Amino acid sequence: MKHVFGAFIGAAALCSAGAAEAEWRRFETQHFIIYSESADKRVNELATGLESVDGLMRMATGLPMGAAPVKVRIYEMGDEGQVQAALGEQGTGIAGFYTSNGLGPYAVTLRKAYSAEGSFTAEIVLHHEYAHHFMLQYFPGLYPGWYVEGFAELIGASKTLPDGKLAYGFPAKYRGDEISGVWVDMRDILLKDPEKVPFDVYGQGWAMTHYLTFSKERAGQLRRYLGALTAGKSAEEAAKAFGDLQTLNREAHAYLAAGQFNYHPVSVPIQQPVIQKVSAVDPGEAAVIPETIAFSDFDMNAIRKTSERDQERKRRQTVLDHARAKAARFPNDPYVLYLLAEIESANGSKQAAEAAADKLLSIQPNHTGGMLIKSMLMSDAAASLSGPARADKAAEARRLAMAANKAEPDNPLTYVAYYKSFPAAGQPAPASAVDGLSAAVEKLPSNDNVRGMLVDELANEGKFADAIFVLMPLANDPHESPQRQAARDKMAKLKARAAGQAAPQPAKS
Repeated sequence: MKHVFGAFIGAAALCSAGAAEAEWRRFETQHFIIYSESADKRVNELATGLESVDGLMRMATGLPMGAAPVKVRIYEMGDEGQVQAALGEQGTGIAGFYTSNGLGPYAVTLRKAYSAEGSFTAEIVLHHEYAHHFMLQYFPGLYPGWYVEGFAELIGASKTLPDGKLAYGFPAKYRGDEISGVWVDMRDILLKDPEKVPFDVYGQGWAMTHYLTFSKERAGQLRRYLGALTAGKSAEEAAKAFGDLQTLNREAHAYLAAGQFNYHPVSVPIQQPVIQKVSAVDPGEAAVIPETIAFSDFDMNAIRKTSERDQERKRRQTVLDHARAKAARFPNDPYVLYLLAEIESANGSKQAAEAAADKLLSIQPNHTGGMLIKSMLMSDAAASLSGPARADKAAEARRLAMAANKAEPDNPLTYVAYYKSFPAAGQPAPASAVDGLSAAVEKLPSNDNVRGMLVDELANEGKFADAIFVLMPLANDPHESPQRQAARDKMAKLKARAAGQAAPQPAKS
């Protein structure tokens, strides 16, 4: 699912795409891989900010300062024109986004925004989006939309002070008009259908989250409230954690009106040196960065409107055309071939995808990505066969998935490829394969396709409550999207099946 953020407030002029640029380099930190053309000082600032925000959230949540299950890639583009050109979305105001697909989780940001009013910067938006990733990666659960955005705003607004400390809880001044605008009664927000209670999830969501997080009395109540929701309690039951809701609303509104938002200067320990490894990006991979950030592999059937679906199909075809042209320029570049295989496969060009994968594996036989895309293509092919041919093709896909896992044991997509080979053979997946798929969802929580695969597996096993829980983050996403609506439709069907399963069966005569 792609979380898009728009043009920066008041940004009248952004850094020129025509300016002289250095070559692309890859900078690796403890939790991120940054692709940038910027100078070392700029990248070090970007990396320090990201690692500090990660560390802040770990301190706030009690999570150990360990390595990430999967590092998030950051692509720092020159300006919004480059982002929009890559996406085929010229003139839309899109300045960057966060998403996760078959290539893994990544975010796109800008090098610099000039003329931005106040303190709204590219880093604030990037940190906001990373907070979404962090919440889903480490603390998956059922969160209301106001808290999802409020937490991300709370983290995103945290400011680096002159002494290097982070100002945790620093006021989100760039949301001034939204925060001081119309206050919606918290009783309505907590108890009613969010679709029927229009309010600003960013502004009031920030204010509510700030109050509940830093109030000594309310912080524990917030934790109990969120825990109750995740445990499946109703909105009414969960809200009892706050006691009298009229009092809660009055106090929170007074807190906002007072305008005294205390923040906590926090020393965040991050691994030094922040940048652990620097390497040049090969010319082929650098050339296809626009196609990399523009890649999408979600099921287009989720898009209900034919015109919008046709528009997305046309956009993807343009990305594919560009990838093919660049592959002709770099015919033996492993990354270019891998990306081409992924794009061809996502666009339904299975034979072309397999040809690209085969060429890649002829150059690098142990290329994990090549083995994975080849394995998944074999599983797709097996599903259309029958008899011994089907079983043989699926077994071949499974062997390749296992080889990929041996080459890269921590790659969660190797678990996905292994699992996929069983339904491809028309066989029930063994417990080990389902466990692997569950682990893949834990490591790639924002990948809709992998999550949907697990939902379908659990539903097929009749584990509807578990399937509903796994699907919940998609159905409850505060960002409107075709995937969210598709998840909600599936949720309704799962609940109906669960109700039918629980209904008393008529006695046999």
